[in-house]
Amino acid sequence: MCPATDVPSSEPSNPKSDATGTSPDGQDRRSPEAELLRVGILLPGETVPAWMKRAIERMVAEADVEVAYLVVNDAAGPDDLSDLLARSLSDEFREYLSCGLDRLRSYPLWSLTGVVRQFGPVPEYRKPKRIETIDGLSDADRIRCRPIPANGFGNRLPDDVAETVGTNTDVVVRFGFGVLKGEFLEMPTHGVLSFHRGDLESYRGQPGGLWEFLHDDPTAGVTLQRIGETLDAGEVVVETVVDISDAHTWREVERRQIAACQEMLANGIVSLRDPAHDPTTPDSLGSLYTIPTGLDVLRYVGKTAVGRLRTLYALDDVRGNPQSERSPG
Repeated sequence: MCPATDVPSSEPSNPKSDATGTSPDGQDRRSPEAELLRVGILLPGETVPAWMKRAIERMVAEADVEVAYLVVNDAAGPDDLSDLLARSLSDEFREYLSCGLDRLRSYPLWSLTGVVRQFGPVPEYRKPKRIETIDGLSDADRIRCRPIPANGFGNRLPDDVAETVGTNTDVVVRFGFGVLKGEFLEMPTHGVLSFHRGDLESYRGQPGGLWEFLHDDPTAGVTLQRIGETLDAGEVVVETVVDISDAHTWREVERRQIAACQEMLANGIVSLRDPAHDPTTPDSLGSLYTIPTGLDVLRYVGKTAVGRLRTLYALDDVRGNPQSERSPG
């Protein structure tokens, strides 16, 4: 998801596999003789982030697919304030507040940093877009449903929805419904694909890219995986690495990872047609991370404050010396 002006257009550095979604010579790889893959897409709600819209449109344009089903989470609250304002529904406003209060009780310090982010400018790639604006979905059957809590943790799709979508698709792409479990994961021919913003052998869990930022890692992984019952332990369909050595904020890390995500989906779907392509299982699994607490939150706040100051100083330097960017030294 072609990159918008807010998203880096350069290829991710040190890729483990090509994430461009196009052939090296830039030619359209679609074959007029290829049988269309039937795709189901699980969506978080009636709106999706702009990057997700672009990823889907690129998949439709480049990967010889027919989007057969859209499954919309009927219970999902808006992810952020901009999504809430885009919908402007009173019941969703109550749900938004309820979700916010639950998170505040569970992670008080981290939740406060989220409140600050909500009142900042929404990055272009996160701006909500209505499903109706996504090209290539007009013929898809739309199903609205609520997830069913699974044993232990995660969600299951209702049995009738799982049966309908799972047995009538070649592959399903998960953009919503949280951590999925159950027989549905095995029903589509090629399984259920999902993004993970991290290298499965180093960073599992959430939030994507945050722990790489806190640990001062020079790179961050991005993985398109075929998910299974174990959290972030699926088969790797496509993976790549992005350079974050000069990313001063977690938001910048996220921006670069999402730039890779929006290019990877089409390539991942294309790879499913290749008999020689065999999704790999990680040799080992990384530590399972979760929402930061205590000193980790304070470290995040400190690194973010310093990072923003460094970004401002860099911008001021460029404005004061326009030739500096072109200067060899």
